Amino acid sequence: MLGISRKTAIKAAAATGASVVVSVAIVLLIVPVLGGHPDGPGFWMSMLCPLVIAGPASTYQFHQKETIARQRDALACMHVELEDAHRALKELHADLRTRARTDSLTGGLNREAFFSAFEAAAPGSTGPAALIIADADHFKKINDTFGHLVGDEALRRIGAAISGCVGGGDLWGRIGGEEFVVFLAGQDRQGAIHTAERIRRSVSECGMIADGRPVPVSVSIGIAWAQGPFDPADFFRQADGDLYRAKSGGRNRIVMDGREVGAAAA
Repeated sequence: MLGISRKTAIKAAAATGASVVVSVAIVLLIVPVLGGHPDGPGFWMSMLCPLVIAGPASTYQFHQKETIARQRDALACMHVELEDAHRALKELHADLRTRARTDSLTGGLNREAFFSAFEAAAPGSTGPAALIIADADHFKKINDTFGHLVGDEALRRIGAAISGCVGGGDLWGRIGGEEFVVFLAGQDRQGAIHTAERIRRSVSECGMIADGRPVPVSVSIGIAWAQGPFDPADFFRQADGDLYRAKSGGRNRIVMDGREVGAAAA
């Protein structure tokens, strides 16, 4: 009734009853002391006044208190929901940022993200650094022979091989259809060759099978290495030139400074 809850009505009735009892008790105790008689209109007024005053007042007070408590609880729930929504939005933003930087097929950085990080690292490079460019061999033939789904799986295998051969602080990504690149900061010359050889061997030994037939997956690799500061464009051109030499020299091999290196050269 009038939006008054049962709980509020009970509290108000109890408060009103208590007021009536106190008022009647006062009349019964005080009036005789003053020489009067606690009967007649005075007695009835001692009951009526608390009913008329305390009843509505206590009902209003308890109703307001309950309304405030209900609103406070609602605000607390809204605050929790807002925090949850903010957390979900933050996670979504982080996920979208990761997706915007990641190659969806291989899990490495995409072209824009890799070159952005690579170019940002160049000015502060004071120690040794290496750039490895790997390109899948005869990739068109894989697509033509086994289909594009197998070609996609071959790229995933190459990405997994690279990811397993580099450290957590190294940069790697897919920058073209079948072209991958790795930037190794602080890596000496032999360390760069060793990493490239591990990648080459891991790819060639991936053991990929399609329709019961082995899929020949391998990569050719070019390496650029510098002891100190380097120009990103020149560094990339150097590695790309050696990649071309690895391709023209028979594929599934590594070329650095114009000559073949690694286990395949031994």
